[in-house]
Amino acid sequence: MLTEGDEESGGHIDYYIEAMKERIGNPEIIFCLDSGTYDYERLWITTSLRGMIDGVLEIQNIKEGVHSGDSSGIVPNVHRIADLVIQKIENL
Repeated sequence: MLTEGDEESGGHIDYYIEAMKERIGNPEIIFCLDSGTYDYERLWITTSLRGMIDGVLEIQNIKEGVHSGDSSGIVPNVHRIADLVIQKIENL
């Protein structure tokens, strides 16, 4: 067993496994202790820490059809709005 708890290690664990393989052998399990969990009731596995984003996007629009003259013009499509928000996040 090998436990890695270095803050923002950026993949250094691979280097140490290779450099110290005669001392540590071939670990059957590796724990990385620099990740979040949603609760303590179950085991959580993080497959990637870089480039990950989590959140809830809620877009509110009209609830019923209205004449364009009553709603100040064309009502935007919620899927298009969500796509624009995601594109802005990707281009940061």
